[in-house]
Amino acid sequence: MTQRQRFTDYVKNGGKQFCSPQIGAGAGYDTKLAGKKWISETTLSDLTAALDRYDIAPLYNFGIDFGMLDEELGWKLEGSTAGETKRTWDYRMETKAGTLTQSVTEEPMKGSFRTKCPVTCAGDLDVQEYYMDKVLDSDFSPVTAFVKGLRDEIGEKGALDIQWPVQPYEMLCFADTVTTVMLVMDHEERCRKIMDKVLEINRKAFRAVKEGGADFVFLGGPGSEMISPRFYREFLVPYSRITTRDAHDAGLLVYSHICSPIEPFLTMGFYNEMGMDLFETLSPRPVGNVESLADALTKIDPRICTRGNLGLDVMLTKGPAEVREKTIEIIEASRGRKHIVAASDYLFYDIPEENLRAMVDTVNEYAG
Repeated sequence: MTQRQRFTDYVKNGGKQFCSPQIGAGAGYDTKLAGKKWISETTLSDLTAALDRYDIAPLYNFGIDFGMLDEELGWKLEGSTAGETKRTWDYRMETKAGTLTQSVTEEPMKGSFRTKCPVTCAGDLDVQEYYMDKVLDSDFSPVTAFVKGLRDEIGEKGALDIQWPVQPYEMLCFADTVTTVMLVMDHEERCRKIMDKVLEINRKAFRAVKEGGADFVFLGGPGSEMISPRFYREFLVPYSRITTRDAHDAGLLVYSHICSPIEPFLTMGFYNEMGMDLFETLSPRPVGNVESLADALTKIDPRICTRGNLGLDVMLTKGPAEVREKTIEIIEASRGRKHIVAASDYLFYDIPEENLRAMVDTVNEYAG
């Protein structure tokens, strides 16, 4: 059985527990191992080399940008700076319906973040809808070719997750979370129209990434510090059900990562209703806000495979002995469940390698 098969089969059916630390996705651990300090310079070869160092079954994560489908939809670099402690990029998208801009900042060993989102008010939604209509009218073969290139390079070394803002409520992440909430409150009919178009885009993209060799697609969801239960009940849960059904119809599994506080949504059963196959993370304080992994597992549908939950606070500040102790606690708390041992989030640049090796070795020794 290949590592790809090992991961996907376990998510579906369970079996012998294994370790799959979250490496990559812009968090920086693979960057450090490659001897680099700017996470944006990390390559697929760097990621593969990092994952190959450990006896694990990895999940590779890569994003796609629908700008690859049409030149008009691509972000054009308008300006940039490159200092020793900060890099910035300003982008512009000129369309027949109007112009959108966004800005990105990166600091060494910390990664990048958007300092300006494309949609900041209702007046920008016309351009966003134009963008979505152009995507829907496009040939998705470039997406398939992109994913196939990843699969060819990765081979059977691990499962492959492809990411874009699949969650319809996020409206392709053209706005930040707070702005999205306000737009939905003030312009619900317009926003639902956009969410429905995201569903259509997803259906085309699901088929394209599956044809390219993907195993998973990523379904996001804001934590409880960002939105209220109302938004889960009215938007995230019903739209997620449609989305996960469509992904399953395309032959894909659905992966969800929510690293911010998930209570009280967990107790309310929202995650059980959304249709995902793999969910992380069920983290106690100070990283998350569940009571304990054992308690959280009583609230998750056992058909859902979970992943985690060794806190990054432990990985960053403690030594191998403490990591080993906490790993054994996770193994014991999750016996009899489909649970993949991992960290509470993607591994930061500063995580000591001896701590990761302690987690991996402990799982390989104790898990059954």
